[in-house]
Amino acid sequence: MFYLIFGGTMLLLGLLVHKAKLYFLISGYNTYSSEKKENVDIISTAKLIGYYGYSNAAVSFLVGILEYAGIKIGIIVPIAFMMITTIILLSRIQKYDRNMYDEDGQMKKSSKAQIFLVIIILGGTFLFVGAMMFSSSRDTSVAINEEGIEIEGMYGASYAWSSMTELTILEDLPEIIIRTNGSAIGSKLRGNFRMEELGAVKLFMDADVPPYIYFENEGRIVIFNLGEEEKTEEFYKKMYDMKP
Repeated sequence: MFYLIFGGTMLLLGLLVHKAKLYFLISGYNTYSSEKKENVDIISTAKLIGYYGYSNAAVSFLVGILEYAGIKIGIIVPIAFMMITTIILLSRIQKYDRNMYDEDGQMKKSSKAQIFLVIIILGGTFLFVGAMMFSSSRDTSVAINEEGIEIEGMYGASYAWSSMTELTILEDLPEIIIRTNGSAIGSKLRGNFRMEELGAVKLFMDADVPPYIYFENEGRIVIFNLGEEEKTEEFYKKMYDMKP
């Protein structure tokens, strides 16, 4: 669903700018004066942005279809493709804006600095978002020892046996009402959520792969699994045996 929504958004962006000619959606161009707008080849600019939206939509749709078919591609592929196409877009779109060049046809230093800064910011943003989404899309990793367990990664924490109560395993997951502070990449849930029956909970799981290990820690409910039925069941047995 994430890939379909993202792909639909990119497709809509391409159509609105390229076909519907809603040029006010183009950042920078929408703030130009009438005189500066005359120095922009807006038809070619809109066409390039349209192709940018279409290509990213196609990749996102393809990844979504493959993931639905059980072929794991991962979020890194569409993120990397978008980063590459964004850099290409920024490097090619400048030739359609004559405001960025001096009378001799040379790009102004201020324009070069602006493009470089935008590429650095976008590149850093894509890398950060990609890393966060990649981490969120992985199966939960949990370490166990004599003191308790440690759920690793984003929103992870350590839970001591001494403060852990109501340890059990669930075959069905209560209905999730809302995400309050966490990530949800498809069925991979991490962080803080609210459930209709249980209230505030902390989840680390693939919601599509039961069962789920449930316990309470100092009044807070934690539910997790390891992304595979056998692994989750084996880990629950270890916890049950080691918990005093």
